[in-house]
Amino acid sequence: MDSKILEVIKIIDSNPILYKIFRSCPYEILHFWNIKKYPAGATICRQGEIIDQFNIIAEGLIDVYFTSEKGKRYNIASHRSGGIIGEMEFFEKKPFVCSVEASTDVTVLEIKRDHFLKWVNDDRNISSYIIEVLSNKFYYYSLKVNTDILYPLKVRICSYLLSRCKQLSQKTVNIEIKVNKEKLSEELAVTSRSIHRVLHNLQSKDIIEVKTDAIIVKDLDALAIEEENARYD
Repeated sequence: MDSKILEVIKIIDSNPILYKIFRSCPYEILHFWNIKKYPAGATICRQGEIIDQFNIIAEGLIDVYFTSEKGKRYNIASHRSGGIIGEMEFFEKKPFVCSVEASTDVTVLEIKRDHFLKWVNDDRNISSYIIEVLSNKFYYYSLKVNTDILYPLKVRICSYLLSRCKQLSQKTVNIEIKVNKEKLSEELAVTSRSIHRVLHNLQSKDIIEVKTDAIIVKDLDALAIEEENARYD
């Protein structure tokens, strides 16, 4: 057994989410998986590209964002271990609607299109998982669109911070999110001044602490209450 497949199996066996995905994967298909590593900030897929491989996040956190013709970024979602990259475009060989960026150091399992389609044909488990992922994404995107259209910026910022906290830690106090006001402005497609006003309000209540390159959520429960109350302001 060569070293590559041993490393792939080691990654799968050490992660309960990945084990669930790969538990019925034919052994011959495992030979065709490759491991790719990306440093934080690296672009994994670019908006408009067409790729010929299927990607599953093994470790780390990624951001999915859309960029307008004027260069404004709009954050669509964030995904971590077990997340699938580009599944909506992959099957029809369509260009990526969004770009994918590594928010932390990221490890990705990658397989060529032909081998992946054979896996899907032979394994009902992975077919069911993809349907589950797509259903969850459509549900999440629907909620996000409704929030972005119907609710004020404070709700959007609080929701973003709450989501990040849940992805990064199980703590409820002093959770560090590596994001600055400028990046938050890009990802929410609003001005830095508007972002600053909301963050200043939350900081004045001792719910968060704003640093140069990070936001510290000091009280997750209080942040959740602020988000809920802002929905009715």
